[in-house]
Amino acid sequence: MATVIRPAVIADAPGIGRVHWDSNRTTYVETGRVARERVEAWTMVIRISFWTANLAIANEVYAAPEGFHRMAIWVAEVDGEVVGFASTSRGNEPDAPRELQLETLYVLDGHHGTGVGQGLLEAALGEEPAYLWALDDNPRAHAFYRRNGFELDGGEQFDDRWEVTEVRFVR
Repeated sequence: MATVIRPAVIADAPGIGRVHWDSNRTTYVETGRVARERVEAWTMVIRISFWTANLAIANEVYAAPEGFHRMAIWVAEVDGEVVGFASTSRGNEPDAPRELQLETLYVLDGHHGTGVGQGLLEAALGEEPAYLWALDDNPRAHAFYRRNGFELDGGEQFDDRWEVTEVRFVR
């Protein structure tokens, strides 16, 4: 059962949407970190549409329209199934501590601890300096990022959509 990590293509949008949905439910809803109705309001149809648009922009099918920015997106596959994904962008926040931001890194629960997340992080960032935002109450993610050279820098923001506090990690 080998893992393949590669740049994502538009056809990966449904797989990314499923991983995003499942990961949000297991990491945020089932642990009580985020209200179910907040996560589920972002339906599977909306997620697939969102990732289809971002993949089209990432793969230069068209330029980023207003409200979008260009990301680089990777997927991890096991036996042809998308089991994780990561995305980065450059220069998306005016006061960012680094140019490169890790925007997302999600792995299905059944693949935690298998190296999938590590492989995605390495594909997305390599050794480059970067920053990311993480839920303040997510010790597993915090430990993963610390193992990879990230440290909290004191940045904090409130996500109005999900009603949670996020903290910033930088390396």
